[in-house]
Amino acid sequence: MSDTIQHFSRQRVENTTLQVIADTQRNLDRLIREEVSVIRHYVRQGPWPHKWVNMFVLDDLRPLVSQIRSITSLSSALIEDIDHRPMVNIYDAADLSECAVFVNRRVLKRDGVWSDALALRALLAHEHGHPLAENETVHAARALAVEVVVESPTAKAAVGEILNLLADRLCVHAPQEVFANEIAIRAGFGDALFHLDKGTVEKACLGVAKRAFLVQGLDRQVRDGKLTTAQVAALLLVGDLQAHLGFALETAPFLAAGHQRQAKALETALSEGVWRHLDPAVLPLYETFRDHYLQLKVDLTPAKMKAWATTAVGFFADALEEKHLQVRFKLVRTRSGQKRSRKPPSQAMTGHDNALEQDRGSP
Repeated sequence: MSDTIQHFSRQRVENTTLQVIADTQRNLDRLIREEVSVIRHYVRQGPWPHKWVNMFVLDDLRPLVSQIRSITSLSSALIEDIDHRPMVNIYDAADLSECAVFVNRRVLKRDGVWSDALALRALLAHEHGHPLAENETVHAARALAVEVVVESPTAKAAVGEILNLLADRLCVHAPQEVFANEIAIRAGFGDALFHLDKGTVEKACLGVAKRAFLVQGLDRQVRDGKLTTAQVAALLLVGDLQAHLGFALETAPFLAAGHQRQAKALETALSEGVWRHLDPAVLPLYETFRDHYLQLKVDLTPAKMKAWATTAVGFFADALEEKHLQVRFKLVRTRSGQKRSRKPPSQAMTGHDNALEQDRGSP
């Protein structure tokens, strides 16, 4: 990340001030144009909470991870994953008058999205859907985190961190992801999200071919006595879940919003190009999570949310136990809900650190 701001702009979009800060001047017009369009559309759709939207377009988010950890209620697992995300929206759940959208240009270019206006629109619509998705269920979920205990030291070193991130994302953070997608779809961004998801499925269909090389490598380790057949089966399952189970977060919102045709099209593509190449346990687990997400309501009490999440982590534990991978998941309380005083970003926009010191929330 460059310490020098190469671009700064400010404009009014309906009743919102949009400020864009970037470490490059190149090819920003498309992104800014889509951001303006998304804000304007949400404002015209109904209640829009933001008076200020501060967009930071950076080539590398890694230097921000430690700062985000100090000011946000996100789980450690999700914070560490931030640099792998194309965008993240940081905001104060107690005061939605402003937000900071961090755009990871490096990831967008890697994924072939930086030059795709419709895909950018989908990502922006999703990120801005997060604060709109604040409800009782999301608040209750934010107070939970997952602790993962892997009995085998070897397995813990290999898959412990992956399982922690997966369980947190799919069992605790899932409500806000699902609601954000559903809100974006209902607001009229369904075609954009479908376009983005379709591209992701197409990449998965191409990427799954690499699994055969992974299997070959693991088989060699079995022959060399470094791994057992059971260990290989467990590792392959965890890898398959990490790469593909998250599609349930995409299809469930289409179904919840009544867009069955688009959900079916995505699932057909997954069936034809992905599921048949994976461990047979993945598809039924995907379907189980998808259906579990459809049971979410916006007004779950803390007790009901914990029960919902407990059931979800149980799905994980059962699937892993079938592969003789002994894993225990425990739901614990987090430090969420803490209040933090801050100045409006409009008063301090001279560098990256200022906005990070002012905004907290959830991507």
